[in-house]
Amino acid sequence: MEILGHENCWAVKQLLVVAKYLEIEVTTGKLEKDDEVFGNWPVLKTKDAEIIGISAITKYLCEQTEKDLLKGKCSCMYSWMDLAGKISNTLRFWVGVANGKNSFVQPIIQQSKKDIALIFTNLNNYLLDKTFLIGESITLADVVIAGALIPAFEKVLFPQFVKKFGNVLRWFNTFIHQEKVVSVYGAIELCKAEFKPQRKKKQPKKQQKQQPKKKQQPKKKQARKVNPLDQLPKSSMELDEWKRQYSNTKTREEAIPWLWKNLDKEGYSLYISHYKYPEENEQAFVACNLASGFMQRLEPLRKYGFGSLCILGENNNHTIAGAWIFRGQGVPFEMSNCDDFEVHDFVKCDLDNAEDKEYFEDLLAADGKLKGQKYVDWKCFK
Repeated sequence: MEILGHENCWAVKQLLVVAKYLEIEVTTGKLEKDDEVFGNWPVLKTKDAEIIGISAITKYLCEQTEKDLLKGKCSCMYSWMDLAGKISNTLRFWVGVANGKNSFVQPIIQQSKKDIALIFTNLNNYLLDKTFLIGESITLADVVIAGALIPAFEKVLFPQFVKKFGNVLRWFNTFIHQEKVVSVYGAIELCKAEFKPQRKKKQPKKQQKQQPKKKQQPKKKQARKVNPLDQLPKSSMELDEWKRQYSNTKTREEAIPWLWKNLDKEGYSLYISHYKYPEENEQAFVACNLASGFMQRLEPLRKYGFGSLCILGENNNHTIAGAWIFRGQGVPFEMSNCDDFEVHDFVKCDLDNAEDKEYFEDLLAADGKLKGQKYVDWKCFK
């Protein structure tokens, strides 16, 4: 059997630890584009089939042997696997920032800290009188939970953060020093300081040879930079007038009909946005706080844009969907330059598509339709 994955993939290493404890011989290979079925998930190639995804591969390996070492005769074993998935999702963005894959967005990082602290609090209490998660030896529970935590312990879980969770730290250190674990991961070096985004340092100016002083010429006044949006042809629709209509009239009965009657399709563009990581918002208030923070950081856009954001979802999965009106025919710099822009997908609204237009109207009205998604709250940028 061969496990295919990308270089230094934490999931592949976790699977190799599972195989070590089960005494199953596996080889590893590089996951090529042709092998990718669901993005960068690992693939297990066997004689009969290809198994895709870390959970599916783990279950398959456990079924190939009568060894009970990892199963622990515990009916809740797969609950630990679900918790491992939750931990990975909670820490994914934070670790991605430290690895340079994601832009630093303070509200999301802060929420990740709160969420993982809650998980650690419960885990710390659970480990009060236990060496391992189940029984007195390593089980699959330890492998998957520690495997989900190793990238974070290496990159972002700094000492001041984890010192409150002594039992978790004790258990984690016990696990990573096991012989079979070390044979796969090597020596794991824990994060020593909190990750903070580095500001680019200004390059020192090169020293130039002194030249004879020239007679100073009067400085020319620098031309004031003009926003390209201000140079667009005058539009028949004023954005401020739309904002007044939206604020002072009934949305569906008056404001939306006014918009379709007066919209200048050459001078304005409409977009629909969606938050990329809804699974990270377990509570509605988290999504609400993210939406509010997003609005606060969009002050430079106020002259050129309008937005209606709806918080939607339930059952530990809340997203943020928005209807936007922008001056010009694209997403303005004032929006794309905002840190929060990185965590939202923006798609241009096709008004000739009845479904697109209806969804845009529903987001403006924020009255609970919204493609069957549960409506929670609403924020407006105007």
